[in-house]
Amino acid sequence: MIDPPPYSSATLEREGIRPRNIVGIILTHCHADHDAGAFQKVLTGTPVVVITTPTIYKSFIRKYAALSALSPALLRHSHRHKPAIIGTPLRFQGATFHFTYMLHTIPCVGF
Repeated sequence: MIDPPPYSSATLEREGIRPRNIVGIILTHCHADHDAGAFQKVLTGTPVVVITTPTIYKSFIRKYAALSALSPALLRHSHRHKPAIIGTPLRFQGATFHFTYMLHTIPCVGF
C-alpha cells in the first residue's frame, strides 16, 4: 500500500482483500491522511514492512508515539523498516523503486 489513509485495512477487507496480504507500506510523508492507515496496520500484529526514508520514518515514530502514548521502542518493534535512500534503487517483492525528494512543506518523497 502507498500512503494508506485511516481505516484502509477495513476498506480492503470489504472489497475481499485480506489485510494480511498487505506486506509492505510506502510512506511518502507524515500527514495523517497519508500515514494514519500505516499506524493502524502496524498495530494489527500482522507482519508488515514500512518503506520510507530514515527522516520520514523518525517523524512517523515520534508522531505516533506522542499521539498513542506507546513507547517509540514498542512502535519500532511492531514492524520492519526498510530505509529508502535517495539515489539508491530499492528492491522489494520483485519491484525496483527509485526514490526522490518532492516539493512539500515537510520531508516528502516520490518514486
